[in-house]
Amino acid sequence: MAYFKKTMITWLWLYLGSLTLLTAQSILKKYGIKEGMILYDISGGGQLTQETNLTIDGRGKLRFKEWGAVELIEENIEEVSSGAIKNIETIKKCEKHQKEQRLNVDFKIKKILERPMPKGDVVENITKGLVKQGQEKIAGMICDVWEGNGIRKCIYKGIPLLNEINVLGMHYRKKAVNVIFDINVSGDNCSIPNFPIEKIALFKTNLKTKSKKMPKEFSKVLKEVSEKVYKQLNKHNISEADLTEKQKRVWLQKLGQNIFEKQKKLLPQMLLSMQKARVCLQQAEEWIAANECLKDVAYLKRQFTKNKESNIEVWKGEEKRKILNTFDENISLLEVKMRCIRSAQNITDLSSCMK
Repeated sequence: MAYFKKTMITWLWLYLGSLTLLTAQSILKKYGIKEGMILYDISGGGQLTQETNLTIDGRGKLRFKEWGAVELIEENIEEVSSGAIKNIETIKKCEKHQKEQRLNVDFKIKKILERPMPKGDVVENITKGLVKQGQEKIAGMICDVWEGNGIRKCIYKGIPLLNEINVLGMHYRKKAVNVIFDINVSGDNCSIPNFPIEKIALFKTNLKTKSKKMPKEFSKVLKEVSEKVYKQLNKHNISEADLTEKQKRVWLQKLGQNIFEKQKKLLPQMLLSMQKARVCLQQAEEWIAANECLKDVAYLKRQFTKNKESNIEVWKGEEKRKILNTFDENISLLEVKMRCIRSAQNITDLSSCMK
């Protein structure tokens, strides 16, 4: 009898242990699908100032396996401001999450930044602070809609099929357009470029990496600003419509801070480059030499606009005089605006300078 009782207790402990293990494993599953791939369209933008608009266009891809324990997030986004301020930012994102590591590819310096995954909850609560508001069909899948504080998401078994942010007339949307589940996601399909790896501590970094300010894509900036805006709105129990124009302008300036800082740095460089090119052009005797004079200007111009470069093909007579006169006019215009540009404190000021 004692032996039977002891055996039963042993089996009970084994059963409870296995049940606990199974429960823990199910909790640790990030997605309710073992493996798959999601393709996204990315869009957004709005009016940053009275004279400047922002347009976002891009594509994204999520590939995962092992219920999301291994996932590869890729995005190619173009952020274009038009109007008074002309700016273009191309963002190429490649991020791989593994069980113990997070790998971020920096394409500019051709390095992979390796960080340990944060300890604690493995699965992020992507609906925290949101309220379920029914269902919607996206890319052929019925997903649960979650909303709150300018954010709208549609989630299917833990997988985001829609992420929208709307605040102060600015918006961002990442929406699934193609969903493929239960496919063979091999190691090659979840691989990243073969760049050198630089290990970075979770909360520490070396001076070289720390001193270099990494550009933030618009979606992250908008999310940060949105959270701060709604924190203030909720604190004072008011809505976005109750904000004054001055208050809205302050928040919009935060959204345009990256563009402002880039322009403040590049515009003086552009003026200096144009002045040097003008001297060089005056001395150029044929079209090959003239195009050499424009190399630095062409490089800087690509930071402002995506228009195709126009090379000089004829460098004599009336054509030469026309190009030199155009250069003189553009240099004069930028020189007149430069004092205003240098004193600008935010994107609103800069936009007024450039109109």
